[in-house]
Amino acid sequence: MNFLQRTPFLRLLLAYICGIVVYHYVELFPVTVWCLLSLSIVLLLIPFFIREVRMQFNFRWLFGTGVFLLLFITGYVFSSIREKETTFYPLNQKGIYVVELTSAPVEKAKSVFYTAEIKQILRNQHWESAHGKAYLYFQKDSVSGNLVFGDRLMLQTEFKSPEKLLNPDGFDYATYLKRQGVGATAYIASQRWQKIGHNQAFSVRRIADQCRNYLLGIYRKFDIQGKEFGVLAALTLGYTEDLQPNLRKSYSASGATHILSVSGLHVGTVYAVLLFIFGFLNRNQRQKISKIIIITLCMWAYAFLTGLSPSVVRATLMFTFVALANCMERKSQIYNTIFMSAFFMLLVNPNFLFDIGFQLSYSAVLSIIFFQPPLTKLMPTQHRLLKWGRDLLIVSVAAQIGTAPFTLYYFQQFPNYFLLTNLLVIPLSTLVIYLAMGLLAVSFIPYLSAAVAFLLKISVWLLNFCIVQIEHLPYSLSYISPDMRQTILIFVAIFCFSAYYYNKKYVPLAVGFISLLLVCIIDLQVKYNTLRDQKLIVFAGQKSTHVNFIDHGKNYVFSTDSAELERISSNYWRKHKLDKPIYIKNGNRFKDGFTSFYGLKILILTDDKLKRKVTETPLNVDLLIIGNHLKPRMEQILSCVHPKKIIVDKSISNWYANDIRQQSEKKGIEFYSVADQGAYILDITDNKKKF
Repeated sequence: MNFLQRTPFLRLLLAYICGIVVYHYVELFPVTVWCLLSLSIVLLLIPFFIREVRMQFNFRWLFGTGVFLLLFITGYVFSSIREKETTFYPLNQKGIYVVELTSAPVEKAKSVFYTAEIKQILRNQHWESAHGKAYLYFQKDSVSGNLVFGDRLMLQTEFKSPEKLLNPDGFDYATYLKRQGVGATAYIASQRWQKIGHNQAFSVRRIADQCRNYLLGIYRKFDIQGKEFGVLAALTLGYTEDLQPNLRKSYSASGATHILSVSGLHVGTVYAVLLFIFGFLNRNQRQKISKIIIITLCMWAYAFLTGLSPSVVRATLMFTFVALANCMERKSQIYNTIFMSAFFMLLVNPNFLFDIGFQLSYSAVLSIIFFQPPLTKLMPTQHRLLKWGRDLLIVSVAAQIGTAPFTLYYFQQFPNYFLLTNLLVIPLSTLVIYLAMGLLAVSFIPYLSAAVAFLLKISVWLLNFCIVQIEHLPYSLSYISPDMRQTILIFVAIFCFSAYYYNKKYVPLAVGFISLLLVCIIDLQVKYNTLRDQKLIVFAGQKSTHVNFIDHGKNYVFSTDSAELERISSNYWRKHKLDKPIYIKNGNRFKDGFTSFYGLKILILTDDKLKRKVTETPLNVDLLIIGNHLKPRMEQILSCVHPKKIIVDKSISNWYANDIRQQSEKKGIEFYSVADQGAYILDITDNKKKF
């Protein structure tokens, strides 16, 4: 029996995933969907009309094809239904709404954040039903942070669609929110909302949220604050809102991000503790079944206490199937149980397929199961301490093999000291989990709880200290930016080398090396194209103006906020193998905003230097770039310069941008709005001036 025959859920999962992917990237006509559904039903029924056994065997592929098509259509249709559920109505309309809060408050720098479900909108003095999930940002005041899950509010605001992708190779926030089920965002000023009630109906999520807040309160009660509280809350309860950005960056750079979200590591620790506690229930089949039921209920209780976040639900579901498989003594089917858990997760929400946590979680688990046995054979030892260290290293390496392509594609960095990190932080984080469980269990015992809390604070402090020290080691990070093609080829290479290890055939070995060769060729092609490129890019910055001049691999930038620029453009620079940015200052090549680039005369206007300037003849320029929150008087500006094209960046308010648009149309000048049309990219390679 081959691998596919032993893992039927893999075949079901692949068919279902194909339907999800096709829905998101290929639009099928409704008639096509109906035809495929009809064909699948016909193929499923045909074998039942064939009575001869030999003919049934010869045409067994018909049933398999029918199942594949049926699951393909199911994935396609379920994705369509999910997208319709996340559609927000109405959008971009100022009005009075009734909403229900579906989260606890999260305090931001200048606002208080909630998620909410819209219920009603007031139209013509009548309440009409509305629907959709939204992110709400309340102006911070003395009362906006006191709301709770289930509160009903009447508010006056405008729900806006999430901002679309504006910068090349940037983060597509709108798509991200859409796949999270969020269709709109809104800012609510003080005095523009009123609490009108509270939903008393039973809600599992609300109770879970209340339980988590209670446990967080226990941490605060024992004076666990600051960095220690942020890491402890994330590590044990999946609450990441108090994680400081610098500390989050340190964990990422050292390769320890996985411990900051409750996932397989944490649920696995709880699972191991529960196996130890209930190990005595192992004498007969009845006791074994009782043990599995108790352990499963306890794991789901832990998931319940952590707020039922997607990562912990995913990990708990996976361990539930593993526990059931072990109970049934079907350890050889571990792959099938994992594929089964993924299949059910995607049935509930097809958008989980695009969740980074979902991809990393399953790739890590599959990689550990696949690579741990052969790696263990390469490092035999009988010494208990050496065996413990070996197993820890092997698990770290095995997990990294499966997750590295995803990590490089999404985050464009590789933590070089991940082995050292895991040797230190996995034992420490496990100790933290044990101590946290102990503190929560004995929090009502005065002196004992204080002692446990002290040990817990010391452990979390030591964990953070190790992370920061590893981050500051030389060459702690390698920046590698594969594109989608290269990522797929890397996975192909890993699969082929693994196949060669098991069957010793040279064909997969050759395919693996060819895949790696193609990765290198694509990399060289990108670098070659970059060395030829001559581009001007006006990035869409939230607060400032950013103009990028790319000249044969050299990377010159004008920016009024270098930190924001590197945040929104670093992905583009890395993917295109550009040099480190060189910031332009006033000099011979750049004077008071005037510069030239391969024959183009450019004026970058970020202040009022033309406000009182008087000229007899307007200066001709090719591009006029207006930004930095300027409030321009266009009549005065156009009396000094005569541009062929005006580019308004995202920092300019809508009112002034519309005024500039109208003035440009009157003068017959081309107009470009970065806020509406995305980053302005002018390619002048080979003298192609595309205005």
